[in-house]
Amino acid sequence: MKRLFLLCSAVFSAAALAGSAHAADAGPDSGTKLEFTTEGRAQGVPTLLTIRLFGHASNANPAQAQQILNRQIATAIKAASGQDGIEVRAGSYGISQEFPEHGTVHWNARQDLTLSGTDSVRLLAIAGTLQEQGLAMEGLDWSLDPQTRDHLMQDARKQALEKVRKDAQADAEALGLRFVGLTNVRVSTTEPGPRPMMLMAARMASAPTPPQSSPEEQTLRVTVSVQAKLAP
Repeated sequence: MKRLFLLCSAVFSAAALAGSAHAADAGPDSGTKLEFTTEGRAQGVPTLLTIRLFGHASNANPAQAQQILNRQIATAIKAASGQDGIEVRAGSYGISQEFPEHGTVHWNARQDLTLSGTDSVRLLAIAGTLQEQGLAMEGLDWSLDPQTRDHLMQDARKQALEKVRKDAQADAEALGLRFVGLTNVRVSTTEPGPRPMMLMAARMASAPTPPQSSPEEQTLRVTVSVQAKLAP
């Protein structure tokens, strides 16, 4: 009888321990899980203007075409460089041979040049000067400068995160449940790229005065995806 009692006690203890372990495992996962997203937005006017120009030279001799282009680009860089807050960058370079239906075969050399900065008035004036020197304008792009972008992104992120707990509590109340906590929080961002300003090719190539450009407001978005724990 004593041996049987001990065996039964051992079985009971094992069952009790198993039940306790099961209850401990089920505890954190019990209840209702609610998945939802919130969004924060911040709007700002683009502050960084990028002007895209290019130099072009044509000659029956490829070396001559390149020499003409190189002088043109060097002169343009010298005219635009050395001014505070304005970045001048020479871009892609290419040369190709053209076989016209009528006329002699010739070589075309081309190189891109970009100007960027937050002082749009000065930038457009410089672009006009470079056009007078023979460069052609290809387009204008408006975007957010890094400091403004970071500031707006922080505002949108804070707005989205502040809405998470409020939304979770409101949803729990609507469902007749109690908000317990949050888990699996994921944050993603969406921001617009440079916004080009379309210009007519003829005007870009030979405009006597620089074009005018006004930026349009852009919106940055931060989305927070989260899982909320609800309980009765």
